[in-house]
Amino acid sequence: MSIVSRPPMTRAAWVVALLVTVASSATHGQQGTGAAEQVPQVSNCPPMPAPITVGAAVDVFVGGTGPNPVYRIPAITKAGTRVLAFAEGRAALGDIGTNDLVLATSDDDGATWSAPRTVLDLADRSINNPCVVTLHSGAHAGRVLVIVQSYPANTHEAKQATGLDGSGVCRVHLLASDDAGANWSEPRDMTASMRRAEAPTVASGPGAAVQLRGGAHAGRIVVPFNQGPYGQWTVYACFSDDGGATWSMGAVAPAGAPAHANEVQVAEVQGGELVLNARSFHGAKQRLAARSKDGGATWSTLTPIESLPDPCCQAGLLSVAVGARPVLAFTGCDSTTARMNGTLWISLDEGASWPIKQPLATGFFAYSAPVDLGGGRIGVLAETDDYRRIRFIPVMLVMPAR
Repeated sequence: MSIVSRPPMTRAAWVVALLVTVASSATHGQQGTGAAEQVPQVSNCPPMPAPITVGAAVDVFVGGTGPNPVYRIPAITKAGTRVLAFAEGRAALGDIGTNDLVLATSDDDGATWSAPRTVLDLADRSINNPCVVTLHSGAHAGRVLVIVQSYPANTHEAKQATGLDGSGVCRVHLLASDDAGANWSEPRDMTASMRRAEAPTVASGPGAAVQLRGGAHAGRIVVPFNQGPYGQWTVYACFSDDGGATWSMGAVAPAGAPAHANEVQVAEVQGGELVLNARSFHGAKQRLAARSKDGGATWSTLTPIESLPDPCCQAGLLSVAVGARPVLAFTGCDSTTARMNGTLWISLDEGASWPIKQPLATGFFAYSAPVDLGGGRIGVLAETDDYRRIRFIPVMLVMPAR
């Protein structure tokens, strides 16, 4: 296993570093097969200049509790004062079965959660890859949009047909709620607008979509996607400039790394530009990045991120304001070989470097999704305990005086 090294940060550099504190001081450790196998951490960020504490995680989805035996693939957003957590409700651990889309909500910023309930159940179809955004501007400000795919039940991504018609193809659906998740629209079939006919399979996110706040495309909704064929993944974005009524597909991000980029997230940085962060599928053991200056229509060439390890697992990306300073938060595994060592990384320079890291969970840690709670607070919804639990971890980001 190679160790990624970097020179120590200067004292001046630490003046602008973030101090990360979490809502309580109890350290939480997961149980499961991953906990016994201590895989070394591989990102060699310098220590923080002050003690860091991690609070207790809160169960949101627990396998065998509620409508489904298994819950996987977290997605999360905040609509008004309510936090909405989504997952695939599965009958078994396999990816494509008879999955439903399930939802749990919190009205106290993640301290307590409702029981999970089913939002979408399509007969003889498997619901996969939730990707969610709450609109902050435009005629539908406050609306929550969820994008998912459906597959013929009990199949495999490698066995999907090309073309856009018929029951044997991967379909793309969009749901909307105007009351913070209490009620939902019927799913709109967006297959022709969000999937190329020659791509037999696509996946939105999973995790979060974004609505741009600045730049020439302010107000645009951007949904990150990957597309097949299976094992030959590429990534792109779909976008809407009319509040989600109509959609366009952007160009595929050019490959430039020894790996296929698949599960992908995007975040807005200064000037309305977008950064992309993708899973490295069976190649480089590092995350892959690209940048868009035209609202997701085109992308720069994908390049590895040396300081962000990747054991071939989805991860989360979030742009968040800490005081007056925008930062990027990344949540993923601090390992190149196993889904474990859940960690938060912070970038102060729009993803050019990731000098600050905060352990979130020891032991098993897989898919994760961060959400902005306001006031420099974020929450991380993450798979733990060998996929038996999806938990919410609250984090406070504090900017020290300059």
